[in-house]
Amino acid sequence: MCVGLFAQCFFARAVLSQATAQGPPSFEELAKWAAAAREAGKTEEAIQDYKRALEIRPDWSEGWWYLGTMEYDMDRYLEAIPAFQKLVQLSPGTPMGWDFLGLCEFETKDYANSLEHLEKAQTLGEADDPEIARVSQYHLALLMIRSGEFEDATNLLAAKFGQGTTSPQVKVALGLALLRIPLLPGEIDPSGDALVGASGEIAANMVKGDSGKALDGFRGLIADYPETPYLRYAYGRELAAAGRVEEALHLEQEESRLSPTSALPLIEISRLEIELGHAQKALAAAKEAVGVDPNSAAAHTALGNAWKAAGEKDKASREFDVARKMPAGKFVREERMMRLYALHNEAGTPDKTQMATATTGNSGESFEKLSHEATESQNAGDTERAIQSYKKALQLRPDWDEGRWNLAMLCYSAARYPQAIEELKNFIARNPNFGTAWAVMGLSEFETGDYKNALIHLGHGEELGFGGAPESVRIARYHLAMLLNQDGQFERAVQVLAPESVSTPPTKEIQIVLGLALLRMARLPAQVEPAKSMLVQTAGEISALLQQSKYDAAFLRFEPLLKEFPATPFLHYAYGTALMALSQYDDAEKQMREEIKISPNSELPYLRLASMALKRHQPGEALPLAQRAVQLAASSAEGHYLLGRTSLELGKDEDAIRELEMASRLEPGSPEVHFNLAKAYARAKLVDRAEQERATFVRLNALAEQRRSQSGNQAYGAHNAADYSAPRQEAEKPAPQRP
Repeated sequence: MCVGLFAQCFFARAVLSQATAQGPPSFEELAKWAAAAREAGKTEEAIQDYKRALEIRPDWSEGWWYLGTMEYDMDRYLEAIPAFQKLVQLSPGTPMGWDFLGLCEFETKDYANSLEHLEKAQTLGEADDPEIARVSQYHLALLMIRSGEFEDATNLLAAKFGQGTTSPQVKVALGLALLRIPLLPGEIDPSGDALVGASGEIAANMVKGDSGKALDGFRGLIADYPETPYLRYAYGRELAAAGRVEEALHLEQEESRLSPTSALPLIEISRLEIELGHAQKALAAAKEAVGVDPNSAAAHTALGNAWKAAGEKDKASREFDVARKMPAGKFVREERMMRLYALHNEAGTPDKTQMATATTGNSGESFEKLSHEATESQNAGDTERAIQSYKKALQLRPDWDEGRWNLAMLCYSAARYPQAIEELKNFIARNPNFGTAWAVMGLSEFETGDYKNALIHLGHGEELGFGGAPESVRIARYHLAMLLNQDGQFERAVQVLAPESVSTPPTKEIQIVLGLALLRMARLPAQVEPAKSMLVQTAGEISALLQQSKYDAAFLRFEPLLKEFPATPFLHYAYGTALMALSQYDDAEKQMREEIKISPNSELPYLRLASMALKRHQPGEALPLAQRAVQLAASSAEGHYLLGRTSLELGKDEDAIRELEMASRLEPGSPEVHFNLAKAYARAKLVDRAEQERATFVRLNALAEQRRSQSGNQAYGAHNAADYSAPRQEAEKPAPQRP
């Protein structure tokens, strides 16, 4: 705390005591003391002074602002709401007042008012603080999704978050909109997380205009989730936009069979039939759409278009009139979608009937008796009796968190994984920040073969913090690393296992996972062919040596392995990367050249060669290598960064700015990108932009140093590490993380 501010605040307190003896302080005195306390970080004192000042002058807008924002920063949303209500009454043209009011209402689950007030903020223009504006827009999109305004929500997210790397939170929101799920992220049953996350990846590609990736994603998702409502509807619309009308029509017809109570696929069928010149088929589909939803203006518009295509202008005009006269759309939340995806929480507050039976129970057994019996049975090792007693006790008192957790762990220990998952869902609904619960749910899902959700939930558990005995933490890390490998996140898998491979000799199981990561084999250990088991384990031993910085020992293992398996993909690349870490560039280059022969369609060896050329101050050699890397992987942030750096060193300032700006959009958290972009802007005499990029670099570099000091510097395999973050954080505050 600043000594001057502390002294000022202390002096203000002394003056207040003296003034109280002489009479009540004036508004001016209270305002001065409030500001001094706020600047000194004495928030509670500042709040009390602002309240007293506002009693004297209730039309003081600045006072309401500071009072509201301090309550907000302390997570006291109910207390902040009256302050922001008064602020917007006094200054209705201030967007940030409406933003904060809506955000506070969101936190208190007053979603109707939150939607109204966040929309009001949008109509007034963007807030002066870009961070607040982004958080407000993200939450507004969530509320639009919750109310069924899926297209509008997608458009808002695309406009505000469509450039650069799409955060996990925004992808989840886009996934909900694509699947037309009228729920907030926190209201989703965790078993739907993988589906929503994959849908969000597709939607993010659609927003960025990458139709090829989106269409590929749709094909895989429908194969994995063939009965999912509205998936074919969205796929069909994307195909239609790409001009593949016949394929789109087939998908919409399938969607109509899957969603017989929805007019949407019928409306799309009618439109596509018109495009194909089938007026009568279009008319039949549009009539059916109106029959399914007679209150839909879109259905009546589709019927009008069909009549027009059939040459019936009068009938078309009547339908258009019906559509125009319909009240402006109140969106309806589709009940079947809520039932399909909502978390049905049995662990809420007990109702009066439950409270009445908690003493005696329907069977004459009290909660106290059942809970005691459950505990005694568990301690005695009588798992079956303990499970049954816990279940009966929880029927009487569903909010008994300790009992729910014990029941979940008993089910997990007894290998009753589906039961464990259900109990953990209810437990997590009440304890969403308990990382160990997420980890156990991920482990249970792994055992049931639900690998996609297991990856998400183990990752979320790691983010929140694994708890329990060291062996339990080791098991969770091991399973998370296996799933990261299977998902192609090889560097991240190595990072997760770093504590196991650096501080202690790794087990054979961990060596195999490390070996799969080093060889970039996207599979589980059980999927490794017997003929490759020795190769993978030896690669894992080498990886562990590299993690321990025992390069000489690792190199002694590399060379015989390369002689025995010379055509193994990414083995030369791994050796070359290790050689680069010791600046042995000539030998590293030979390994990368060998890797290109084996993996000609991989950008990775080209990236390493370009990086080495730059380190040797040979930008002319780096240029074609970086260009080839970008050709092979257009979405590679590292590729655009290296191409930008190369262009900068060659004096091609416009090319450098273009490539570095692309790298910044793809990886906005990279200090190196912003440092070099600042240099490029300075060379181009774009002073303001250069200064902004320097400031961003300083902030990100300080954060990176802090992370390195916390986790240690893992030199090998640290490049291009993926930012793994769980998608269930729906209510982020403006700082430090934004959507």
